[in-house]
Amino acid sequence: MFKKRLTSLLTIILISSILVINGEENKLDPLILGGSYLEEPKIEEDIRVENENNIYSLERFFRPSNMTILNTKRNILSINDYDKSSSNIKINKELLKTPKDTIINYFNNQTGCGTLGEASGPYTLAYNFLSKSYKEKVPYKEYFMSFENQLHINLIKLNEVPPDKNRPNDIKYFVELEVIEGTDKPKGVFVYYYGYIYLEKEDDVYKIKDMMYAPENYLCAPYHGWSWDAKSLVEIEYGGWCSLVDGEVIVKDDGYERKVYFKDKDKNEHYVLFYQLTNGVDIKIADYKKNKDGKWEHIYIDTKKCLENKK
Repeated sequence: MFKKRLTSLLTIILISSILVINGEENKLDPLILGGSYLEEPKIEEDIRVENENNIYSLERFFRPSNMTILNTKRNILSINDYDKSSSNIKINKELLKTPKDTIINYFNNQTGCGTLGEASGPYTLAYNFLSKSYKEKVPYKEYFMSFENQLHINLIKLNEVPPDKNRPNDIKYFVELEVIEGTDKPKGVFVYYYGYIYLEKEDDVYKIKDMMYAPENYLCAPYHGWSWDAKSLVEIEYGGWCSLVDGEVIVKDDGYERKVYFKDKDKNEHYVLFYQLTNGVDIKIADYKKNKDGKWEHIYIDTKKCLENKK
């Protein structure tokens, strides 16, 4: 009798676990700022590094941005369009001439929410910056609700970056956003996000075909590990995991752009491009290798595979 009860109990637990797992898999990813959440890499390996004074810098990790705002034009929505649905609004093609124009004007239009901004008007126009394929994936109501409590958005970093290996034909841009978010108290707070915007040409203009964002954490980086620092990451992942680094690792900074140079065992020259976020974290953007003609060439190096092969 005891064995039967135990078997029944284990069966119920197993079925419940399967249902929970399946339920999680079937859930749609929630939207934020009109885009999906960007999955950030999780590094569990705890390794001490030499440049810990830099990693634990209070100035680097606990100060807000002083970057120039890029989306400075406002009121690009005609007063006659405020009561129109998104399907009845036409965008001036001049706003969509280049991928950069599209992104800047998209955020020029993101002026606020509720009484602190301009009600729902800007979002009906912003929705029309999206490609047909993205609209099919994200209905307008879901898109609009993803801006709940987002009272004001500043675009503070914008750079075209190399395409993803699995999306070679997509135009890809890196962005960083400074957002004033509402709280349950009568005040707004500054929050920072970084992410990527993908574009495609549609009817002779550039439309947004995908977006993904991650909120910036102000505590994890300075207190936990090496993976948030460009030099440490290259030394450990490219050197320790992949055995690519031979000799000194050199970092050259230009504003928020960081290039980490090294040579491999065959004396080939490499550099890894990073962008430093407002919270001080260095985000890897792309890998480059100098070719036989002495020119830098974009390549793909998956350091995680090196670690997997070592196990």
